[in-house]
Amino acid sequence: MRTLQTRLFDRRVFLATGASWLTFPTVANSQLPSNPDVIVVGAGSAGLAAARTLIEDGKSVVVVEAADRIGGRAWTESTTFGVPFDHGCSWITSGRDNPYKSMADRWQFELHNHSNAGEELFVGDRRATSDEWAQYSHAWSAVNGALNRAGENGIDVAASTVTPRNLPFSSACETWVGPMDMGVDFKDLSTKDYAEGAETTPSYMVRQGFGAIVARLGAGLPVQLNTPATRISWGGNGVSVETPAGTIRGKACILTVSTGVLGSGAITFDPVLPDWKQQAIHDVPMGLLAKAALQFDGNRLGLNPNEWLTYRVSEDLPTEACFFLTWPFEFDMMIGFLGGEFGWNLSAAGTDAAVDFALGEVVQMVGSDAAKHFVKGDFTRWASNPLTMGAYAAPRPGKFAARGELARQLGDRLFFAGEAVAGPYVATCGGAYLSGEKTARQVSAML
Repeated sequence: MRTLQTRLFDRRVFLATGASWLTFPTVANSQLPSNPDVIVVGAGSAGLAAARTLIEDGKSVVVVEAADRIGGRAWTESTTFGVPFDHGCSWITSGRDNPYKSMADRWQFELHNHSNAGEELFVGDRRATSDEWAQYSHAWSAVNGALNRAGENGIDVAASTVTPRNLPFSSACETWVGPMDMGVDFKDLSTKDYAEGAETTPSYMVRQGFGAIVARLGAGLPVQLNTPATRISWGGNGVSVETPAGTIRGKACILTVSTGVLGSGAITFDPVLPDWKQQAIHDVPMGLLAKAALQFDGNRLGLNPNEWLTYRVSEDLPTEACFFLTWPFEFDMMIGFLGGEFGWNLSAAGTDAAVDFALGEVVQMVGSDAAKHFVKGDFTRWASNPLTMGAYAAPRPGKFAARGELARQLGDRLFFAGEAVAGPYVATCGGAYLSGEKTARQVSAML
């Protein structure tokens, strides 16, 4: 059950049990085994977890990755703003049990406990009154309660059909929960998918970037970059994966690519995937969360560091909105979050349009000084990235069970892992890790 304390990204990174960590030698591309036990497609969190687990179990592995880096949707870069910016997942949650938390501590990453972050609420160009705060809290209770009741009763319908209408601030709450947390608007949000999600406090931000932890996790693994899988043959003995660099043959294959990629036809299968698998891919399409990062000259605009910035939006949904994280780690940045249908539309309009919209929302709240102190902005591109085609998977209303079908293996040769099939930790980097680890154990036992 979700609670009122749940906010943006409480399920975007993950809860897990402990794991044993090995130090692996760096493996050059020329040294990769040509006929490994297992071929892993994708070097994101699930693929890296699968590879480490299989190697720990004594199996030979090759990981093929279409991009020029490891990490998948966990990616930190510091070139744009001169400070670490997570384009993808950003929070370590469930810190009491989370192996990424222990890794961050061991590798001396700087963390900030963000579990009880403050929040500023605006109505137009002014801060909300105490009465308006009470209305906002009431809307959160009503929206969250309606979703949980539906899910607990096994009702799998669109969230928009069960939540209260016309409450002041209900649209702001629904915008947080839908597009800015789950990646889809309420009309596209499965009530059961929402209710099945795990609670994952405490949560931590990472000064050096969450993507930097995942990159370090993958150091030394047998990954061949710039090597997309184009065709997978799984009908005979073993599996062969065709790439522009040649064909790799193994005993089994673990696929960790997004449902967007699976549904795009970028990878062909011989024989073709059975109808039930193709239907599952169709029923769990990609949602979208995007970030508009705004850099300023050091002026804080009257806002506190490490807090949320929310404002009242139109009660007509889906709405156009961008809510913010202000000055994380005292960086001169605000991170704006956009998702769902509006996120897709703004992604199609391009970076300049997205940055202009986000900055305009800040100006509307705090005044024109925001524009005077603005330096530059950037916008994440998961919507147009052909290797992701969205941020994370979200089943259509009424199709929650498709996640289970998506996870089912094909024979003893083709296995599926990733955030889309991560049980209560779906849509999270850590859930992807857990899925990759679990699937690798299954493959290892089968071998």
